[in-house]
Amino acid sequence: MFDDIFHQARYNDISQRQSDLKGDTTSLGYEIKQLRRLVTKMALANQALYELLQTETGISDEALRRKIREIDKRDGAEDGKIVASPLHCPKCRNMVTAGALKCPNCQATIAPKYPFEP
Repeated sequence: MFDDIFHQARYNDISQRQSDLKGDTTSLGYEIKQLRRLVTKMALANQALYELLQTETGISDEALRRKIREIDKRDGAEDGKIVASPLHCPKCRNMVTAGALKCPNCQATIAPKYPFEP
């Protein structure tokens, strides 16, 4: 009898974990779709900007590659990543995490560091 109770409790626990994992998987799938949309929008904006630069300034593909490498190296490593550095609030000068919309200290609005940030 105690074995039956133990096994039933274990079964219920496993069933709940399985249900939780299904929810997590659904949530992660949604987040991946959102990230893909964001990447697509950024790629579109980058292509438009590059074509405008080429048309208006005659910039070459090689000049763009050099600039990409230069920006990539700013954080000390040429690794294909851009690392945002912390910002200072324009109102109170408090340190603010990159990507924050408001200062946690004074609630001032923080302007995005890059034009493609929300």
